[in-house]
Amino acid sequence: MEESPEIGSALAKKPTTKDISSVSDRFFEEPVCRNCGDPLRDKYCHICGQKKARRLSSSHLRDEVWEKLRWFEADIAKSAFRVVLKPGSVAREYVLGQRKSHTHPLKLLLAAIVVLLLVIAEVDYLGTQDERLSKAVALVQSWSKWSFSLGILAILIASNIVFWKRHGFNFIEHLVLATYTHFVIIVANIVNLSPLLFDSTAQMVKTHRFYTGYYMPFIEIGIVFFAFGQFFAIDWRQQWWWPAIGAVLFYLSKEGLFYLYARAVIRIVLAQLS
Repeated sequence: MEESPEIGSALAKKPTTKDISSVSDRFFEEPVCRNCGDPLRDKYCHICGQKKARRLSSSHLRDEVWEKLRWFEADIAKSAFRVVLKPGSVAREYVLGQRKSHTHPLKLLLAAIVVLLLVIAEVDYLGTQDERLSKAVALVQSWSKWSFSLGILAILIASNIVFWKRHGFNFIEHLVLATYTHFVIIVANIVNLSPLLFDSTAQMVKTHRFYTGYYMPFIEIGIVFFAFGQFFAIDWRQQWWWPAIGAVLFYLSKEGLFYLYARAVIRIVLAQLS
């Protein structure tokens, strides 16, 4: 393929370390792109798109880092808030091509998992700091930290069984829905654990675990119900039972996966202790 004269000219003018005998402020003030060497017409190079380079200094580096973090955090927070409100709608828009408008589902999910693990460790929700625990119980609790990840598989199973042929979505597109929806479920669990950050005594944690088992399953089922309805464009008046069936199947799948996971953990722990 023949290289265009414009790009060839730009590459020919690209500065190298051999061309520069000394570095000064004046060097960076010249109206030249220091990435490709093309003359600058404004703040950004019309050939490579790089912003006019400034000489690096501690303040410049600090400002750039802060700007990157500020925009990253703002973007994550804005996307997370929208996903929490409408997980199914965001997943549908992402699948149908609106990629730039939304944060990648995996990025959101990983961020939520990190926060959840930090909160669990902070409040000692699994009681791993109790010195009276035997080695076996400690191993079981260590493995249990990751059991929450089974939720994404349960959502995926439910959506594929109930809605496999609806609108022609493929497996990966169902996975996008499952990832966004599971992100909201993890956020709900973080919010549920947040009161323990102020009072994490052993009795308080025990009481919290007891009551959580009663209401959190209904919250998670509700999240899945609305996510399915939004993603598959359900007519709520006439077809509400489809997302309802999907939500119930999610719950049953999750319970089944937890049972299998628990049996597997027990086998692994027994093998490690033998």
